[in-house]
Amino acid sequence: MTLGQLQVFIAVAETRHITRAAEALGFTQSAVSQMIRSLEDDLGVPLFHRSRNGVAPTSIGERMLRHAREILRLTSCMKEEASAARGVETGTLRIGSIHSVSNKILPGLIGSFRKRFPQVEIVLFEGEYEEVNSWITSSVVDVSFTTSPEKDMTTFPLTSDEMMVFVPEEHPLKDEPFLSFSHIKNNCFIMPKDDCIKKLLQENGLQSNVTFEVRDASTILAMVQEWVGVTILPQLYIPEVLPKVVSIPLRPKITRELVIAIRNSQCVSPMAAEFILHGQSYTKDRFIGVNQ
Repeated sequence: MTLGQLQVFIAVAETRHITRAAEALGFTQSAVSQMIRSLEDDLGVPLFHRSRNGVAPTSIGERMLRHAREILRLTSCMKEEASAARGVETGTLRIGSIHSVSNKILPGLIGSFRKRFPQVEIVLFEGEYEEVNSWITSSVVDVSFTTSPEKDMTTFPLTSDEMMVFVPEEHPLKDEPFLSFSHIKNNCFIMPKDDCIKKLLQENGLQSNVTFEVRDASTILAMVQEWVGVTILPQLYIPEVLPKVVSIPLRPKITRELVIAIRNSQCVSPMAAEFILHGQSYTKDRFIGVNQ
């Protein structure tokens, strides 16, 4: 078994296609097929189901995939530490993030980090909460930004994100100093595709008021402006330029904690550790207002 075989195995599993994996890796299709067959022979188990539409990992293949990613992650850690010992900072950092962080925090954070470590390659994966957590547990990413980490993950706090109610500029509630769920219970509600907010509505009996479910915060606020309904959004979702809407604090105050998550502290690479420290410093300097 070689590292090259494991890289090919992961590429085929992720693309679910021999030809696409070969193109991505710069190999011939026959070379990729040969390496997969050789790996299956070494392990003595079939790693993929094969069909006309492509390939899919078998159940044992899925388990082997987690091990393969971990082996390559550890190999990458060894290379990073050796480079650091020589005074050279190189490597690849894979970051997972929920959508709100990708829009508001990550552009500036990644930009400032790359100025410090220009030779480090950064790969960004953006997804929903469950996807981000699964990427951490299966070693697809090195670190992740989330507000809903799994209990066995190691987390590092970044900032608090307060929930705000948004109503049209001329809405009867626009001058209220704060709003409770009882204030908005008779309004149509535009819900972001966010599991935390969905749970919040269910707990407060507003699920039946949901008229639309929309991912993009700018679209949601444009719909609020046009009196389609009201919404609740975390502050990190809010774009820099607002349409004709008013944001009002929700009471009782509800916040969620944004964290950087890793699988555990024993498996963090030197570059991931640098990124965590940089992320904490960056958010402390720029997002103090979100905490208040």
